[in-house]
Amino acid sequence: MNRVSIPIDDLQLDGGTQPRAVLDFEAVYDYADAMSAGAKFPAVTVFYDGQRYWLADGFHRVRAARAAGLETIECDVRPGTLEDAQWFSFSANKANGLRRSNDDKQRAIKAALAHPRGAGLSDSEIARHCGVTQPTVAAWREKLGLSSKILKIQRRTVTRKGKTFEQNTANIGRRTGQPASEGAGQLLDTFIRAVLVISNCEASVEDLVRQLASRKDRDQLISSMEKANDFLTLCAAEARRAEGCGSPTGSAGDQAVATFADAGDAGTGQPVA
Repeated sequence: MNRVSIPIDDLQLDGGTQPRAVLDFEAVYDYADAMSAGAKFPAVTVFYDGQRYWLADGFHRVRAARAAGLETIECDVRPGTLEDAQWFSFSANKANGLRRSNDDKQRAIKAALAHPRGAGLSDSEIARHCGVTQPTVAAWREKLGLSSKILKIQRRTVTRKGKTFEQNTANIGRRTGQPASEGAGQLLDTFIRAVLVISNCEASVEDLVRQLASRKDRDQLISSMEKANDFLTLCAAEARRAEGCGSPTGSAGDQAVATFADAGDAGTGQPVA
């Protein structure tokens, strides 16, 4: 880990590494005032993949530094990919920093369950990583329809006869001669059409909200919208990363979407995120 000062504009904030449901802007303004007065805050944590600095911890501090007119911020730089930054972020703020809301915890759990790193982990292991209880993880696994034994991942770590190796699971259960990409083109076409319909929607937000409010299934629809937003955010981030790093790791449908931050103690003794 290397501590350096990095231009704020060079930090990538769109990789699904913000663990909180919403930012606490009162805390942001407090931090900004303290920074303007010369207070020293803990360094934020970023992962560097050779091209981009992915912020994994410290979204409130970064926003505050920008508000205070600062151009750079102290960073603890760790070597790693966007996937590493995402996984790290799910454990942020579990022991210190600004207290997490239930929504924050739920976002971390859902993201960890769907993340490639969490694919082979038990409910207890994910609970320890996210700083929540095992029953809570088990309940969300059931809600998301994820099996604790068979997860849709392309590769998994397998240990047999004392030897550990990576196993390609893409062809498990597939009939001989059935290509892995069968139907992928059709699925992509459907996905693109849906994205274009949403991005070109001419209805106002106010009209849509008003119509949603009158529906009996509004809660389910809002939940689906949140899941779609998370999924599209990750797809966009992975697509940008793939432009410079080759193909993205794993399939988009198997990856977590999550948004999250970390903690520490400011020079003023305040918890920070």
